[in-house]
Amino acid sequence: MKKELGNLTVKVEIQDEETHTIQTLHDVKRRYEYLKYKQKEHLYAVFLNNSNRFIADKLIGLGTRDSVGFDLQDLIRTAAITNAGAVILVHNHPSGKPGATQKDIETTKDANKILEKIDVELLDHVIIAKDSDHSMRQSNDDPF
Repeated sequence: MKKELGNLTVKVEIQDEETHTIQTLHDVKRRYEYLKYKQKEHLYAVFLNNSNRFIADKLIGLGTRDSVGFDLQDLIRTAAITNAGAVILVHNHPSGKPGATQKDIETTKDANKILEKIDVELLDHVIIAKDSDHSMRQSNDDPF
């Protein structure tokens, strides 16, 4: 069962219902594949527990066709409210270019620095493009 709380989607665990686990990059790509069709950049934060089970996701930034910003305080507040142990950032590049931009790297470094202060691990920042995807962790982009 899902409940909508503003832009925060929370999965309510019901006895005997299997909880969605994000174990691989493929799981993230499959879940957010629809972003490749968006005309503006959308930035989602995916909140996971310590076992990488999905708690919630939240649209934390809606940008233009070539950039997106977000409020770091909103990310921290939502991580605390959901009692997340880990976060994955996911956004799209409507331009079709899958690589991380300098702005993507700076945003990821800022998010990582703040999340570390509340003992929440930033697992990855995944960029979804029309024909391919990019994992900043797999590419060893800063801060990974």
